[in-house]
Amino acid sequence: MSFAWRTAGMNYLQYSSIAARALRRTVKAELQTEIAKREGMSLKYAKWESGKAGVLVRIAA
Repeated sequence: MSFAWRTAGMNYLQYSSIAARALRRTVKAELQTEIAKREGMSLKYAKWESGKAGVLVRIAA
């Protein structure tokens, strides 16, 4: 089974990013401001040692 985004040479993150952008453009005008608040991207990670998560580090991108 092959997904269309895979045969187009994209990975899942690229595909989902394009789909999210298209969805944001089609939302009603009154909801655009709510969506714009969440548009920024952020990352978080934790270093695992001995099967337990360490300190959670957030990175604003």
